[in-house]
Amino acid sequence: MGRYLEFIKTYRLLHRNSQKHIIFKDAYYFVTIKTHNNLLFFREHIFGDLFVAIGSEVSKIVTKLLRCKYGEEAQARRENLQFCKQLKGFLLFAWVICYEHVHLLLQPNDKWNISDVIHSLKRHTSRNMNILVDSISESADSYPHFQSEVSYRFLSKFKWQKSFYDHYIRNDRDFDHHMDTIERNPVKHGLPPDWPYIYINPKYEDLTDDCI
Repeated sequence: MGRYLEFIKTYRLLHRNSQKHIIFKDAYYFVTIKTHNNLLFFREHIFGDLFVAIGSEVSKIVTKLLRCKYGEEAQARRENLQFCKQLKGFLLFAWVICYEHVHLLLQPNDKWNISDVIHSLKRHTSRNMNILVDSISESADSYPHFQSEVSYRFLSKFKWQKSFYDHYIRNDRDFDHHMDTIERNPVKHGLPPDWPYIYINPKYEDLTDDCI
């Protein structure tokens, strides 16, 4: 019992420093990442579309902008949740985007641990969000479909908060609890009833994996 309490004490101490995370082999994690200063970027659907999936209209525009800027390297730089999942090979069981944060329930593989996955996702999505922000602020007239969707008060640089919060899933009950937490998040935070950015949306059914 003494060793267990010492482990918990050490675990909590490490997590007080948001840059440090304990890595467990074959573990499942509930992860939360938040926008810097809790800015409500994802209230605008164009940012949600860009974060989630390849193939959306916004994603295609950003991919085009990436090609202009990076040429042949554009393919490697277009990372979002869908592409990150393909590259890093993790299992994704549930997810939701709220106005200023994202929850993920996932299992990394042996090659890429939880810190590798989230660092990559945050780094690339942040860059791509800012490519979108710059294109809107500099050439709004070229993208008239943005004008009705984007609140210009959000047109500052997109940033994530440093590091991320992770919870190690301990058992089936804990797993089910966090699945339920994700599913209830839109209601909890007062999002519209038809909020699309959640794993139960049939549009994104191919993005998630079956629970083992």
